[in-house]
Amino acid sequence: MKETYADYQRIISELKSGQIRSIYFLKGADYYLYRGFLSALRRAFDVKYGANAGIVQRWGSDLKTAPDVSTLLAGGGLFSSASMVLLHEIQDAGTTVKTKLADMLSNIPPDTIVMVHYSLDDLRKAKWLDALQRVGGSVPLSRPDIGQLPAIVEEMGNQKALKLDRSAIFRLIELSHGELAIMENEIEKISLFIAEGENIVDQTLVDTVAGSIENAHVFQLVEAISRRDRELALQTLVEIHHQGKEGLPYIVAILYNRLSQLMALQESPEARKTINRESTSGYFLRPLSGFSKNYSLTELQVATRHLADLDLKFRLGSIDLLTSFSTWISKVL
Repeated sequence: MKETYADYQRIISELKSGQIRSIYFLKGADYYLYRGFLSALRRAFDVKYGANAGIVQRWGSDLKTAPDVSTLLAGGGLFSSASMVLLHEIQDAGTTVKTKLADMLSNIPPDTIVMVHYSLDDLRKAKWLDALQRVGGSVPLSRPDIGQLPAIVEEMGNQKALKLDRSAIFRLIELSHGELAIMENEIEKISLFIAEGENIVDQTLVDTVAGSIENAHVFQLVEAISRRDRELALQTLVEIHHQGKEGLPYIVAILYNRLSQLMALQESPEARKTINRESTSGYFLRPLSGFSKNYSLTELQVATRHLADLDLKFRLGSIDLLTSFSTWISKVL
């Protein structure tokens, strides 16, 4: 049975109550859900195991041979209360790595927590994937169905003590193209803009604070990157920044989604036939087919990894995102 957004919520609730499983197998490419899960897992892990616990993370493209993963899953050190291992984009790892990982996860040390992320919306037919799903608690990260979005947006507003009416909710969904990360960012802006003592948000307020022209620039940036047009991408980035997009954090979600789509286009024709849902489905990929030769798979993997590093550093408050995005674009394009 296919997991749903309700399953995702249930696992987040478990973590908030302090329940941590030994293994989590994440599948899907929605960056908002991915970030939310990582945040909940880190908080629960820190509360349960304290400051002496160790955290290690690796990207699939860095794991080439079986010993690479064997060392990671050896358990906590002598002075470590526990160990958490975060393996991102495991589909990019070597075949022997994935086979060894699936074998080792059935018998990991008791002081080790492992998160494995398969960052595509569809699972291929592979023995190692079947094994991972059997031993790991599955966490769905695919974008929720359109019918679930109003309730999610309403809850985002509640978290900011805002009451969004129906017109505001549907306007946010329209402007964001259903991207949860963008909606979260716009609600954050509204919470800062709204008058003190007020909490009612209608469509007029959404249009005043957000506006379709700003998001149009965001998608223009993504298209420029897809075309590998460095000059247009940098120009658009500056225009977005001048419009007051504080830190531009939501762009990461859109770029991450597009990079996943471009990587899917690098698959062989046979493998691509197995992609049939969500952002990497044939429906979404067909309009992007003209971009498929602009990057190699290795270039896309490196770009995705650097994007994740950039986002982490920004959230730690250690960089200026406009400068860092400009540098990222200059390196990637």
